[in-house]
Amino acid sequence: MSVAFAVSAGPLAQVGLEIASLPTAYQLAIGAYGWFKARERSKSLQELISVSGGQLVSTSSFSLSLYRTIRTDRTSMQGVVVQDEKVQQTSLPKGSTAVPQDPGIACLRAITAGLLVVYKTEAIVEILQDVIPYGLVQLNQHDTSLEIEGALLSSLKQWVSAVALEEDSDIFRKFLLETVTARQSRMTGVTIDDVLEMDHPFVNEIPLVIGVLRWILTPAHKRDSKNYPTRSLKVWTVASVMEILGFEIQADEAVAQNIREYESALLVSHRFGAKPRVFLVVLHGEDTDPTPLMHIPRASDAPKPQITMIRGIPWIMFRHLRGSPDGVDTQYLADIWKMSFKSAKACFRSITMLAQNVKIDVEANEDVAAPEHHKTLISEFSPELVRICGTTMRHYVPMSPSTPGWNVSEIRDQMRNLGSEEDSARKRSPCRDSCYILYAIVCGAIYGLCSNVCLDNGDILGEDSEVAFAPNLLFQNGGRKVKEWATIVGHAMKRNQVPLASWSDLIFELFLSKDTESSMLKSTNAPSSTDYSNMQNPHRQRLFLGAQSNGLTAVADILVKLTTRKESFCFYHIARGQVLSFPLTEDYYIQASTYLEPASILTLDPDPKNGVLHRFDDTHSDFAMRVDIEPCWAGDPRTVLFVLRLHGVPIASMNIFAFIDRMSYDSVECSCQTPSWEVPVRVSERWQLVTLHQMMRKRFNGMSFGRVDVSVADTKTLIDGSQSVAATIYAVSHVYARHLCVATDCLACTYKHAIRNWENSDATIVIAC
Repeated sequence: MSVAFAVSAGPLAQVGLEIASLPTAYQLAIGAYGWFKARERSKSLQELISVSGGQLVSTSSFSLSLYRTIRTDRTSMQGVVVQDEKVQQTSLPKGSTAVPQDPGIACLRAITAGLLVVYKTEAIVEILQDVIPYGLVQLNQHDTSLEIEGALLSSLKQWVSAVALEEDSDIFRKFLLETVTARQSRMTGVTIDDVLEMDHPFVNEIPLVIGVLRWILTPAHKRDSKNYPTRSLKVWTVASVMEILGFEIQADEAVAQNIREYESALLVSHRFGAKPRVFLVVLHGEDTDPTPLMHIPRASDAPKPQITMIRGIPWIMFRHLRGSPDGVDTQYLADIWKMSFKSAKACFRSITMLAQNVKIDVEANEDVAAPEHHKTLISEFSPELVRICGTTMRHYVPMSPSTPGWNVSEIRDQMRNLGSEEDSARKRSPCRDSCYILYAIVCGAIYGLCSNVCLDNGDILGEDSEVAFAPNLLFQNGGRKVKEWATIVGHAMKRNQVPLASWSDLIFELFLSKDTESSMLKSTNAPSSTDYSNMQNPHRQRLFLGAQSNGLTAVADILVKLTTRKESFCFYHIARGQVLSFPLTEDYYIQASTYLEPASILTLDPDPKNGVLHRFDDTHSDFAMRVDIEPCWAGDPRTVLFVLRLHGVPIASMNIFAFIDRMSYDSVECSCQTPSWEVPVRVSERWQLVTLHQMMRKRFNGMSFGRVDVSVADTKTLIDGSQSVAATIYAVSHVYARHLCVATDCLACTYKHAIRNWENSDATIVIAC
């Protein structure tokens, strides 16, 4: 059934893409844990405000008709569908609630959408806590007040989160950013460097933003100042966005750089129909940001990550150096970053996984030994990175530490303070420029190497692929995050030391700019009786198969194209939009379910007389059997698992944890150099040959009785799952055995391994495809 003709499909209506399972996609949208929550949370917020003694209203400075026009013309929410072994993007014409009928909620939605251009949700909630009672609530009694706290605060947080989820996946954000950027470039009276100097990364400007929003929401005849001067580029940006969204103000492109221009802009009389103006001031000593406000900010003022092409990362990272007359500038560092990206990308050879640890194989593109000075410098990040950074360092880093600005101890001290307020107050030095060069080389190399494991529309990520990037990455704790990335990549290059969980966190941080450190799911909960555990895996933890953040979605390759290759858990498909095919946790992860059905003992031949082990089961063709990835309806529907279908009928639910655990810890590699799939054995070993048909013992409703327990004492079992990928996944995931081996390369070597370890006990071998 094509969704384009599904008139009752709610947020999925009129989508011009055929979704394989419309009921599942619809449930994932509007269900208890669904993503389409802004409308119902708007109603909840309005009702709680009403219960608290007020009504949500619009302000006279907001034009609802202009807002509806701009949103109707420009809004286009994007969705991501995974099916037919592809990641497909589609628009969701009915997926946005950006144009509500109620004027009060429409005005609040406009303000929130504008703030989401520059702020994260925590900062927006803090700002709205002030401006909603100030200018968007009409009290039922004049001698009362409204405080947003308790239940009302919780409702506001939920509403902001739901709106952010929609707005992040809407290309309307791109339109706002492009329009504001174009306006910044047209500013007159100053250079772009002067404008960027008004972007203060060390000052929390939330009180200033609250101040200008109060001024905007105040009716024109009640404002103390007809025009609004500010020294903050962020305040001017917010005002510019609010103008686009229908508020009756104008973000002036003329900048006041002397007292005459300041007084002229401040005292100019309004012509009929002219809008009040917000204008930037670059001279010192004059009053700016006139709305008085005593507010101590609690939330971080860090800017929201921006979606950009990979080639745009250095331009955001080093934006404060654009056009710098002293030392290195943004263009120079962007050239370094680009060379390092391409050089490291070419070094990648393969990625492997053993025991759920990731290893990257690289080949240095030059055989020349790196100078000791370069090795010492790169060791500040990770010694192994010299293998992928060596070429770029030879071009841009001197060979000798005696070169001015390249003393190792001075650079080390500079790195500790890089980006601090104290450091920014100092005069630019060659040592600081050297740090910028090193960060450009290392960051470019990390992105270049890791881009090889990410796919954009089926192709390896390139310089034109879209990613999300945090603008203040370089200025957070002296570039600590870049050093953490370098450490993970270095360990992956040196030895098999990076757990799969750390690897997925790295990918999500690099390409989605996802905050993995504050994840609620990092906490360790006591496992339930149905949770999966494998005693051979000493590091039992949650398994993330994807994530969504800042309008981008990453989906592990195993969810796109089923395979028995363990490395498919290390590759990710990146696409823009709201994921429609899989559920998300509260922290927007695609998480593997820990649910596991109980096992029941399989009835076996009491007197087996098998003298040869070989491939023997050709019952089901690849066409008749398939494995789908679905929510765990029987357990936590926010997580996913494998579902086996035979001729389209569901047969069994299988744990993804069990599959990757057994493929990681129980696979036996061939060591004989001559792989054999026919092995003579003694009849006295009592080998049982179990077919997939035997494992599929059905109940009256078609589902299997649960997992198959073959751990019978002194019995050895061979299960043939070599017919297809689906058969292998079913055989490996659905069997319960105390001693299991998976034959991936050679049955003879797997048999020897089993006999050597469990000759006098039960043992099970699964033949993989």
